[in-house]
Amino acid sequence: MNPIANVLSKSAGSMALKVTIVVAAAVGGAGLVSSNVFAALTATASNTSGGSVTTGTLSLTLAPSSVSGITGGFTTAITAMGPGDTVNRYIDLTNAGTLDGATPTLLISTVDSNTILNNAVTGLQVTISACTIAWTNAGVCGGSTTSVIAVTPVATLKSSAQTITLPTNLAGGLNRLKVAIALPAGSENTVNGVLPLNTVQGLTAALTWQFTVTERAATTTNS
Repeated sequence: MNPIANVLSKSAGSMALKVTIVVAAAVGGAGLVSSNVFAALTATASNTSGGSVTTGTLSLTLAPSSVSGITGGFTTAITAMGPGDTVNRYIDLTNAGTLDGATPTLLISTVDSNTILNNAVTGLQVTISACTIAWTNAGVCGGSTTSVIAVTPVATLKSSAQTITLPTNLAGGLNRLKVAIALPAGSENTVNGVLPLNTVQGLTAALTWQFTVTERAATTTNS
């Protein structure tokens, strides 16, 4: 055989062998990778019951007393009020939600502006007390009374919400309140049918009573 041809033949055979080895290695490597993927293990666990989460509600409701004779509440207008007069209104304030409340306040709002609203001395005054049982139609508490807010001018209550003390802020709690609205005693002189300056006579005040509670402090529970 031609020596040159013999050398070329051997080189070709050696190259073919190398190619075969490389291909075999590639195939074998792919097999190893594939084998590792299919050999991976996975485990899961989940609850088979329960797992629900329910949120609570914070809700205040205000209604007139249900005691016959004192069911006027805030829906009944007060008319012909004179200096020295006091009108009591009886209401039930209930936390109708499922969350306890906290930091109760009272704010009075109105679109009117006059002496009985703006004057802290001669204008309307508010006092609120609570009874552990329903007030009688004579305004008597047969249980124990507590002060919800001491005498406070409407002028103050409409300028900013004032802190009050309710007997209960608990979910489902009922507060039986007596709201005393008074016009302080005083004297005025009407001359020839002309009312004096800054009079408390002949005025109207449409009041909105806004009781507010916030949510009780957030809690962390372990169970």
